[in-house]
Amino acid sequence: MSFFSSYWVLPLLFMFHDFEELVLVPSWLLNHDSYIGKKQLFGGVHHSDALAIGIWEEFCIYLLLSTVAHLINYPLLVVAATLPYLFHLIAHCIFSIIKHAYVPGIVTSIIEIPITILYLLALIKLTHIAIWQWLVVIIAVFVAFAVNLQFIHTIMSRIEDDMYCRQ
Repeated sequence: MSFFSSYWVLPLLFMFHDFEELVLVPSWLLNHDSYIGKKQLFGGVHHSDALAIGIWEEFCIYLLLSTVAHLINYPLLVVAATLPYLFHLIAHCIFSIIKHAYVPGIVTSIIEIPITILYLLALIKLTHIAIWQWLVVIIAVFVAFAVNLQFIHTIMSRIEDDMYCRQ
């Protein structure tokens, strides 16, 4: 099995990228406006400890999906989880262009976008499944990730409010 056909690459890519965010978001927010339009970057979280909770939860999801994919030999599950991750990396590039500045996550995004595309292509070659399964799994994973993103941003904000006694 090659590196790019391993189900465990996605959690590794995720952690490499999210360490940049975890370490640099709080100091970046001290000197930069976190809004793009009405949307606040990083879920409105300002402290590494609250951000780490969200990162840990997402990492656990990636580990779970990779484990299930490995156990049942179902690469489509990892493909479906990698697609929103790739869009997340691309979003960092867009945010940086809009801000005309460094945005935490941009460096690892630039490094990881080509790697993630190669990874996706390798996994797609391993996926010999009917097109309807592709559609169902990819849509289901996208919806699950979108719902989880809303959930975890709410949870991180509440935890941060409780930890720092914000009203």
